[in-house]
Amino acid sequence: MSEPERESMEVDVLFVGAGPATLASAYHLMKQVEEHNAQCEKTGEAPMEPPVILVIEKAAGIGDHQLSGGVMNPKGIKELMPDYIEQGFPIEQTCTKAYFWQFFRNFTVKLPSLFTPPFFQKKGYHVVSLSDVVKFLAEKCEEMGVEIYPGFAASEVLVEGDRVVGVRTGDMGIDKDGKPKANYQPGMDIIAGVTVLGEGVRGSCTKQLLDRFDMHGKNPQTYETGIKEIWRVKPEKHKPGRVIHGSMFPDFLGEIHGMWLYDMGDNLVSYGFVTPLASEDPNNDPHRAAQVFKRDSPFMRDLLDGAELVRYGAKCVPAGGLNAIPKLYCNGAMLVGDSAGMLNIMKLAGIHTAIKSGMMAAETIVDGLKAADFSAKTLGNYAERFRNSWAYQEHYEARNFSGSNEISPLFGMINIPLMVPTKGRGLIDNLETHAPHSAMKKLWELPKERRAREPFEPDGVLTFSKEHLVGFSGTQHEADQQPHLKVADTNVCATDCRRDYGNPCEKFCPAAVYEMIDKPGAPGEKELFIHHENCVHCKTCDIADPYQIITWTTPQGGEGPDYTKM
Repeated sequence: MSEPERESMEVDVLFVGAGPATLASAYHLMKQVEEHNAQCEKTGEAPMEPPVILVIEKAAGIGDHQLSGGVMNPKGIKELMPDYIEQGFPIEQTCTKAYFWQFFRNFTVKLPSLFTPPFFQKKGYHVVSLSDVVKFLAEKCEEMGVEIYPGFAASEVLVEGDRVVGVRTGDMGIDKDGKPKANYQPGMDIIAGVTVLGEGVRGSCTKQLLDRFDMHGKNPQTYETGIKEIWRVKPEKHKPGRVIHGSMFPDFLGEIHGMWLYDMGDNLVSYGFVTPLASEDPNNDPHRAAQVFKRDSPFMRDLLDGAELVRYGAKCVPAGGLNAIPKLYCNGAMLVGDSAGMLNIMKLAGIHTAIKSGMMAAETIVDGLKAADFSAKTLGNYAERFRNSWAYQEHYEARNFSGSNEISPLFGMINIPLMVPTKGRGLIDNLETHAPHSAMKKLWELPKERRAREPFEPDGVLTFSKEHLVGFSGTQHEADQQPHLKVADTNVCATDCRRDYGNPCEKFCPAAVYEMIDKPGAPGEKELFIHHENCVHCKTCDIADPYQIITWTTPQGGEGPDYTKM
């Protein structure tokens, strides 16, 4: 298909993704301009022309693709909007008791709240639905004059010379063979003075930017996959104000898995299970781990007895810490939120740091508006603001968390507690992290007993198959479109990957997207089939594929999961 004619529009500031970081940034930017102009009225200086600000979001509705654990340090929102409670900020509960428990296969060590590690002390934090939070922020932005376009998926970063000048949105109405359908509509070029990428984890435009301008951090970014379920429990089992974090034993000689449980409103609980992707095990399966934990934990079995599953979702989180944070800016562009690796994995908290990153980006944009300059020289003020912020200090004190666990979980058990009194150093400073796919071992490199796992059979009451759970994610993709999951060479899947790793994509994907099926007319041979319509946009495949031949790209705008209340 020849290159179509495309419409274009120009804005002063473009935000890609409507998450807490970008919306906080847009809101703060307009507030900064308002305050500047109010001061100009007093001094007689010429006021600043309010910038044209546009936020584009790939989901059909604002908040539809937003998923987090959902316990939020109020520090960020208090800075952004001091009267946030009076303005109607959506809070499910406020933490009154925070616990850290050790889970064994058949029993639980329930440590008193007094013994909760400092980084899991959440008293005063808000239990929230991130979906509701961004809906709230979007309303406040629109009241300030910010334009927000849902259903527009950025597919490509536009570059002129050494400068980012905007993005191109994806084409609509292309069939699975790459041919335009009756409803074909070419994507639009959005040209901007400055483009702020807040796509979340492993965003496709962010990947393009990092590679094009060599913006990768000192350490490779590492990731974990979080599985989240929302259950409605019996009223007598609902404990408002309770926040639980825990880790899994006796698997401490393998990877350390983490869990959370937050009581929400209306007898709902948020249950989550976090699995590191930097695993040597080709059978690493975040979904299975989350289901097995529910099955084997007496606490979970009791809590969910008679409960009703309401929602399901999955999302990767950046876990590399300070030394994996990429360069935050280049000519014409900045990164915020999870796109910038701002999540504090030690605290398993990132909403407040996302908001703070957006605020610092906004203050830097004001510098650019005043100077009529969005070059790297001006946008470098963003990195300087970050280095002088409490967000940086948080990351600094957590800088060796993931590196400790990568050495070994046993070392992590020793070193991480020592990081608290040593302000993040522990026994060894500046530990390395590694790209998750590089950790995976070939099957024959593992002991025989670890090369295969016994089949997992969900009971359909407490535990469920991947296919069943996708139905609770609200995921929808039009079948007749080009798959947004690009595999560079499917022959690798049928040959090398099958032999060496046993096709780990069938295990690590939490939505049963990848399946090796019998190849027609070739007995004993397999070929890859992609159920792209199941994709919940977690990005696990893009991260964990040992050959790095899977690329996650945006589907048609408006498609994907519906994470309402997540």
